[in-house]
Amino acid sequence: MTKTFMTPDIVAFNLAVTSKKQLLQSLSERLAHHGGLCERAVMDAVMKREKLGSTGIGDGIALPHATLPKVSATVTLLATLESPVEFDSPDGVAVDLVVLVLGCQEDSSSYLSSINTASQLLKTHGTALRDATDETAGRNMLDRLLTAAARHGGASAGNRMIA
Repeated sequence: MTKTFMTPDIVAFNLAVTSKKQLLQSLSERLAHHGGLCERAVMDAVMKREKLGSTGIGDGIALPHATLPKVSATVTLLATLESPVEFDSPDGVAVDLVVLVLGCQEDSSSYLSSINTASQLLKTHGTALRDATDETAGRNMLDRLLTAAARHGGASAGNRMIA
């Protein structure tokens, strides 16, 4: 399998939200709009997964994820927040860095690989992403990080980053 890096399409830095629900709604709407999906279906899938347990992973990072039958390929949306929001993370730290992964039900390997890659990216480079002053700086930082990860074999083929 050829290794490629996840390609950022849209960057959402300093997203202004005040709650976990508002955050998930905003991310679901952006992802649905970009992917030509039903906003309600995306939000319902994300909330259904979130009800199983918080996808806050600690250190101010959340990794909400879900699958949908109408998704043709795994898509990933990255956002930094203007102000941290409570997310029921295990360490109790409010979230200000989020990646939403939406996968195809028929391709669990790509979906799981995207979750793994996003988790590694955020844990390793979260501070650099948070320090981006605007969307251009954020996109440039993300491009550098993902290109470096690709050179080291850190991202799977077929992953797309929508942020």
